Amino acid sequence: MSRLPESTSRRVLRSAGSLLLLLALLMARGAAAQIVNAQALFDDEAKDGLSGGMEVSADWRTGSNNLLVTRGLLLGQLRKGKHTLLGVARGEYGIAQEETIVSKLMEHVRYRYRFLPWLAGETFAQHELDAFRRLQLRALVGAGPRFTLWKSEAGGLILGMAAMVEYEHLRSDDAPDAGNRFFDLRLSSYVLGQLKLMENVSLMETFYVQPKVTRFSDVRLLNETLLAFEVNKLLTFTTGFIVTYDAAPPATVSRFDTQLRTALGVKF
Repeated sequence: MSRLPESTSRRVLRSAGSLLLLLALLMARGAAAQIVNAQALFDDEAKDGLSGGMEVSADWRTGSNNLLVTRGLLLGQLRKGKHTLLGVARGEYGIAQEETIVSKLMEHVRYRYRFLPWLAGETFAQHELDAFRRLQLRALVGAGPRFTLWKSEAGGLILGMAAMVEYEHLRSDDAPDAGNRFFDLRLSSYVLGQLKLMENVSLMETFYVQPKVTRFSDVRLLNETLLAFEVNKLLTFTTGFIVTYDAAPPATVSRFDTQLRTALGVKF
């Protein structure tokens, strides 16, 4: 029985693994934080075809949840010409004194079409569960433009805007707002800056603003600073600091959260 050339075998295995990963992402049930920074997960340098990755990390948090938790992330990206599809599944789980104190799942799917080198359109959908923030269900869909303000080998600057329809259902418990349901329209804007510090070291800064259309004082913010090291073509090491703010969180939930995170990633 003849054998495939080694290079061909590797391409077949890589494509098959990426396809299985993407299918798993699209079929997953889940959620994470109030704002998901999907922009930092896109690989703008990827060639046409399937690619993906996975990540494991540990978080030290203050604010709503002072604890040490572990996180797992899977992502898949499909690119063909001007079309790019990204799927992300992320989960967090934490235990303190034999008691489960963190339980989160999230799935996020985003499609991007590039009209011009500096202009693209995006549409996205997301589903979440977050026991600690008392979210029994959060689902949203949105769409909007994305502008490339600056792009070079040294880095880039991106501005994005979107209109977003959001539905939330709080957990039924002993809190005053237990079981409440909310259906809102929000604006979601972000600025993404990237800077290549060295051949294998990059700095990424992302800032999100999501006000409610009917009451702009009800706003959610996210700022993420991420330092990424490319160990080799397959392995990455990242360390980041994340600050989030929710002006009107569910009862008993803190407005501010911070995360100091390190992660080891594998690319496919």
